[in-house]
Amino acid sequence: MAGQSLSARVVARRALTRVEESNAYATLALSAELSRARLSTVDSRLATEICYGVLRHRSRIDRALGHYMHKGIRKVAPKVLLALRVAAYQILFLDRIPDHAAVDDAVGCVRRLGGPKLAGFANGVLRKLGREGEPALPEGSSMEAVMVRHSMPAWIAELLLERVGEERLEECVAGMQSVPALCVRVNRQRTTRDALAARLAEGETRSTRELSEYPWALELSGLGSPLHSQSFADGMWTVQDLAAQCIGAMVPISDGMQILDACAGVGGKTTHLAEVNSKAHIDAIDLSPKKIELLQETCKRLGITSIRARIMDATRPDQDWTKAGLEPLYDLVLLDAPCSGLGVLRRHPERKWRESGTDIPAMVALQKSLLDALAKRVKPGGHLIYSVCTFSAAEGPEQLADFLANHPEFELDPPKGSEDVDWPALLENGCFVSWPHQNGQDAFFAACLRRR
Repeated sequence: MAGQSLSARVVARRALTRVEESNAYATLALSAELSRARLSTVDSRLATEICYGVLRHRSRIDRALGHYMHKGIRKVAPKVLLALRVAAYQILFLDRIPDHAAVDDAVGCVRRLGGPKLAGFANGVLRKLGREGEPALPEGSSMEAVMVRHSMPAWIAELLLERVGEERLEECVAGMQSVPALCVRVNRQRTTRDALAARLAEGETRSTRELSEYPWALELSGLGSPLHSQSFADGMWTVQDLAAQCIGAMVPISDGMQILDACAGVGGKTTHLAEVNSKAHIDAIDLSPKKIELLQETCKRLGITSIRARIMDATRPDQDWTKAGLEPLYDLVLLDAPCSGLGVLRRHPERKWRESGTDIPAMVALQKSLLDALAKRVKPGGHLIYSVCTFSAAEGPEQLADFLANHPEFELDPPKGSEDVDWPALLENGCFVSWPHQNGQDAFFAACLRRR
């Protein structure tokens, strides 16, 4: 086991170094390092577990390490501290890894970084941690105690407290720390859920689970990288969290319907709309040429031909939409708006340590300008969907209230797009709201609005 774990630890440290030094996303950093290392499936899973585990529990790990350092962790060089964190995570959170294996690996790494004296320091700290354990965690339900137990920065805990209240704070914070399931969306233009589940069961995954309330979704385990899946290459499915999948099912999609995805990104929700009804006409716009290129590649893989992609800024009033090949008005406008992204902390835990919420006011201003501009693109009787993958009140309920106050031509029209979805169970004050601790989904807020 120790020999197998060594490569996994090295890969985890390399990925974490990229995250720390280059502000890289953990998903991209780890994927790049795994591709270089070509580990076995078992070692790849361990590297992934260590990398994300360190990021999820970083402040709790640092608290434990600092307890056994006379001068605390602030004087420790970043690369040395990273090696200590990787070992400490294994000692504190992974029962299947022998403590001595984690310690020996970290000490060897520190010796290469700083010589025998520094290696002796690392050995002493980690041996004490393994022998005496983590210092006692604070008890009680105060925000400070919850923050320590679940490695949650104060600014995020305060935003959650504002939304859910003190009684639900701990379960909500714990949900944000949970490991998300791998959910995929079945491409109904190419296969059925039963047929895809049968194909995946032939050797691509350990297990599949059907979600009765979401007839287009499957939960997979043991898949590995989608890039190694032939059924993925054949366009039979797309990785997408259930909350994001719900956005594409909020409004019935009919033949000939004119739809605009105004911040399409790489096309996760855009392609879902096309899969629901291939006879709808969908325009997808985004500021990023790279994202538009990726969207077009995804459409090709999924066999979708009903989407026209354009590089465009939806907020600019001087642009000629007709000249750009777009419609002046649409039956449905989807604004999956740029946001703080706090609702997907389970997938991007590095965000906890590099942001402080100072970008939220700028996001709110951008969302407002997009809503104001796109409101003019909705036909009378048409719909505008506003969604964000975050839980901050300013970007969700407060943004909606401001929009309705300034646009009396719109009214809230609770979603009813798919009869298979139990929408009342997912709604809060008429809006779609999801939480990891409630339904295992990313934290989303979405409102379906109808132009009178």
